[in-house]
Amino acid sequence: MSLHAFEASEHSAEIRRIYEESFPPSIGAPWSEIAGHRGDEELLVLETDAGPIGFALVRHLGDTSFTFTRYFAVDARLRGQGVGATLLMALQANLVARGRTALLLDVETPIDGHAQAQDDLRRIAFYERHGLTMLPVSDYAPPAHGSTGEQIPLLLMGMSLGDGPALENDVLSKAVSAVYRFRYGVDGPT
Repeated sequence: MSLHAFEASEHSAEIRRIYEESFPPSIGAPWSEIAGHRGDEELLVLETDAGPIGFALVRHLGDTSFTFTRYFAVDARLRGQGVGATLLMALQANLVARGRTALLLDVETPIDGHAQAQDDLRRIAFYERHGLTMLPVSDYAPPAHGSTGEQIPLLLMGMSLGDGPALENDVLSKAVSAVYRFRYGVDGPT
């Protein structure tokens, strides 16, 4: 298995399928935005000889050494087989090798009675098993996103990478500001 930067290829349809099966419109951007990602983003694809099995769309947050994971997905047919763990470890190694000091991402807030609550809890548990923690950020409320533009309650998770400083106090404050500014394009809580 190898992790490499996405380039339009014969596997584009497979990556698109993985993406569209993994993210409902309420949190997923249109495919054209993913495939034509911005200059500060990278679509990193985990591939075997048989083709792509997962990907991470990451955004490097301005002039910081923090990286935000916009989308992280593995082929639904391979879930529960260690592919997600392999992808996350490869992503971490890739970022450390490039001098990145923190990995950040947001997850949907599990809401009792909501159809996706079990999936939200499963996703959080996966990230926690692999070293990310729920960051103590009160009132984390990025602006609406996804193709429906609906406001989804989110939580911020993260981890230090390599020799990066712990995500607490001033470093945490700087990380949260960077997420708002460079991921969502706003100056702070909305």
